[in-house]
Amino acid sequence: MLLAKKYELGTVTILAACWALALFDITGIDYLMPFIAPNLKLSNTQIGLLFSLYYIPFGLSSYVAGILTDRLGKHWTLLFVVMVLFSVASVLPGLATSFTTLLITRLIMGVLGGPILPLAQTIVAVECPAEHRGRNMGIVQSVGTSILGFLAPILLVALAVRWGWRVGFFVIALPGLTCAAFIALFLRRAAEPKPVVDAGGSDTSHRRIGVGEVLRYRNVWLCVVGACLFTAFVLIGRGYMPLFYVRLRHMSPQRMGMLMSVLSVSGLALGVLFPAVADRIGRKPAAFISSFLGVVFPLAGLYFVGPDAVLGLLMFIGWAPAGAAILFLATIPSESVPVHSISTAIGLTFAIGTLVGGFLGPAVAGWSADHWGLQSSLLLQAGLAIAMAIIALGLKETKPRKAN
Repeated sequence: MLLAKKYELGTVTILAACWALALFDITGIDYLMPFIAPNLKLSNTQIGLLFSLYYIPFGLSSYVAGILTDRLGKHWTLLFVVMVLFSVASVLPGLATSFTTLLITRLIMGVLGGPILPLAQTIVAVECPAEHRGRNMGIVQSVGTSILGFLAPILLVALAVRWGWRVGFFVIALPGLTCAAFIALFLRRAAEPKPVVDAGGSDTSHRRIGVGEVLRYRNVWLCVVGACLFTAFVLIGRGYMPLFYVRLRHMSPQRMGMLMSVLSVSGLALGVLFPAVADRIGRKPAAFISSFLGVVFPLAGLYFVGPDAVLGLLMFIGWAPAGAAILFLATIPSESVPVHSISTAIGLTFAIGTLVGGFLGPAVAGWSADHWGLQSSLLLQAGLAIAMAIIALGLKETKPRKAN
């Protein structure tokens, strides 16, 4: 029993580190762009393309990796290969000398970064105890990313100021290769996948199904919609709330930055809390509650007038959809399909959520802000939270039953 718990802890820790490094690569260019743009003489259009085009190979590769993993059944092996390639390639953007070469290297990183989270969550679903599945998936997605999300701007800006922006792209390689080494030396692939029990209590582990069949499961396509809504919710909140605070509420950039820093703390706390609660009360109610609380975030920014401490608390609570995210992206899809199709379900949900929500969310919010003001983009974000809650009500409960 003790050995099993140590293995579970080690598995979750390493997987969380892998995804944290992937997200560090995704967001790191945001903090380095003030140094990159003047050095490479980038236009605003080129900057936008560097950000947006990254998610096309990222989303597509997560989907392809899901199908490939289900066909080969080698979760650990594929993750090891991806982490080695990802780590080695992470230095390439630091060698770029023009917009074209930087874009090509970012597209390569998108291809290599996309499979990491779907693979990690598939391993959790297959190898970790079902009664801890929600909690462990929440840890993998939220803990490492929140810690590095807090450290990334401090570290990368300091490196860029002292040694130049290129050095910022060299810091992932060694930690990434270390994670790959731990995967090879410490972790193992289970000899037999643990059966995933559907909401009716039956074992569906031996029915291999394709993408078309995966989408016939109501929970899967509802989670695909939920993933699109969540991605749009997060990108709109991070992109337009700072603008609203500075331009319309006339906050100083420093004050705005302090308030927005609450999101990292909320993502860390609620991103683990709600999946853990889902292990106790069920996936459906946890997804509904955390989604609906998302209404608080934009409405507090729009209408609350009072101390920043209270506003920060409301923002903390209103970022609760970060807790619902892993339920839509991985936990519920993995429990709704046969075990041999878990990677396909997770990869598909993650890919469509990234591509559709990541593109349409900010685009529609920007168009709305241009026509009706920044307030409309935040009202749109509130509507997305309500829509997520409605989607949650349509889900079929998948919380595994306890063994007698």
